[in-house]
Amino acid sequence: MNFRLVWVGSDDDPPARRPAAEDNVARVGPCAPGVMYERQRNRMVRRNSRGKIIEVANFCARVVGDVLLDDDAEPRREFILEAECGGRRTSFSLSAAEFGRMGWVLNKIGPEAIIYPGQQQHARAAIQSLSDSMQQKRIFTHLGWRKHDGHWVYLHAGGAIGAQGPRGDLQVELPGALQHYKVRSPADQQEQGNAVRASLRCLSVAPDWISLPLLAAVYRAALGHVNFSLFLAGRTGVFKTALAALCQQHFGAAMDARCLPANFASTGNSLTWLAFYAKDALLVIDDFAPTGRHSDGELQNIAEGLFRSSGNQQGRSRLSGDGQLRAPRPPRALVLATGEEVPSGQSIRARLLILEVRAGEVDRPMLDECQRAGREGRLAASMAAFLGWIAANYEEAQRRLQSRVLEIRSQGQGRAVHARLPSALAELQTGWEMFLDFALEANAINATEKKDLEVRNERALGQLCILQAAYQSASDPGLRFVARLQGALACGRAHVADRHGNVPDQPELWGWHRIPTSGGWISRGVRIGWVEGSDLFLEPKASYLLAQDLAGTERLPVSEQSLRRSLRERGLLASVDAGRQMVLVRRTLEGSPRQVLHIKASDLLVANLQTSGAVFSKPAGRQRSILKENSA
Repeated sequence: MNFRLVWVGSDDDPPARRPAAEDNVARVGPCAPGVMYERQRNRMVRRNSRGKIIEVANFCARVVGDVLLDDDAEPRREFILEAECGGRRTSFSLSAAEFGRMGWVLNKIGPEAIIYPGQQQHARAAIQSLSDSMQQKRIFTHLGWRKHDGHWVYLHAGGAIGAQGPRGDLQVELPGALQHYKVRSPADQQEQGNAVRASLRCLSVAPDWISLPLLAAVYRAALGHVNFSLFLAGRTGVFKTALAALCQQHFGAAMDARCLPANFASTGNSLTWLAFYAKDALLVIDDFAPTGRHSDGELQNIAEGLFRSSGNQQGRSRLSGDGQLRAPRPPRALVLATGEEVPSGQSIRARLLILEVRAGEVDRPMLDECQRAGREGRLAASMAAFLGWIAANYEEAQRRLQSRVLEIRSQGQGRAVHARLPSALAELQTGWEMFLDFALEANAINATEKKDLEVRNERALGQLCILQAAYQSASDPGLRFVARLQGALACGRAHVADRHGNVPDQPELWGWHRIPTSGGWISRGVRIGWVEGSDLFLEPKASYLLAQDLAGTERLPVSEQSLRRSLRERGLLASVDAGRQMVLVRRTLEGSPRQVLHIKASDLLVANLQTSGAVFSKPAGRQRSILKENSA
């Protein structure tokens, strides 16, 4: 491919010596009327219409490669050049814009390279004219799905995955932070089944309301286009980063807790930039940790910009160096962030699904086992097999995804918490359902196990929905208190008895769990009160301490006395002791006189969120056949 630039120099340019007969002369036809460029003894000259030789530069250069860098938004062109000056050869690449400005000569070739006065644009034209037999190629610079030669493929740092497995004919070059996004297709059906089961064993690392949304997010990310992010919160030492790394290792074995792709020490622009190139993938951004110093404002702004851009699917428009409007680069990854505190602001939190990990909730032996599977590449192999399955019928999978999300979202689960929540929950549930369909076809699970995992996921998302209320009502202590108690009952961290201390009516709604072997009921967590009909009597000290303990990174900013006033002002108390002018009322419960908070039972019930029977401790992972190693 030859380039021609319509530029004609003046015949008044300084003359150069005519070449001797023994000079090595290479000529090419004129790129404009009256001008011809030649290579003579490793220098570039031009010959005007009267045959006069004018020296352009004391070096020779030519374009040997024409590269199109394709980011699926605004492709860029780069040239690969070879240059010779003073007997020394060098090769380098330049963007097309940088090549055109010709300011690269000294930097790329060295101080001995000279373009003679008035010859800069002639030097550019000479390089283009003297270039032939250049190699042309396309390099993809992003992760995710692309249609190539009529077939859908998933790009990663190691190449591409298609319906028939790895594609070695596509070249992918990613930013340095994304170099470890490499998945490897399983060698055979047996290895594929083992890989999928290794991925499913990650469910046993933490309680269902943590592990199931995380694993659902992993496989939903690979389907592309989400408008929410996840935030994994917890105090230091609770293994939140280790959990996030297990999710990340589904996209590359090397991305363990010490080698995550991003963290909040980076600038906001760089994080948004990474989220753009990590298309259709999970991007873990670690360690949102305000220190209480003045720099926390900047950290909050970084988080706000990232999560708002992800939630709105909008990027900032910019101008290029030549004043042209450049295409925006919105985040295209599903962001999973970790931190010791949750970013503030109701608008930002509405764009997040917040999961909080407490001390003791991560199963260390199971975590070690899953980390070993991650290092060995089994988690990434499960993802590669899933991607190949999607590639075989990508367009139908996208239609199914969209219709199923609309169907689930129309049920309205979570709408009472925030209008954005039903959509996020529907996206996770749909992604999980599609992964389970794949796992069943891959013979990694059977139909009974598939049904069990679907039910567990629906219950976990119901619990997650309840827990979001505590963050959406964060500005009001009374609402936060009630939301925390709702979450405690749903997740088996607290229970309520009848007024005699026995199993209440509808025990599944009040923190009790049925014993499969005997059919009896067992209470979970601390007792926070007693229920009788429509009346609920809370033990004030126990319920306050539980709410504070569950608050974790979101401690209630009020004393127990102030909380009682907030409950009264919010109208959450069914009665008070007017005679004594006290918020606490007297009742005889379990045969003893007590002073309790009297609220309506309906204010703490969340049956409308479909969480009946959803009270779990850690899943008995080794008792489930789906989580066992396949001895085969």
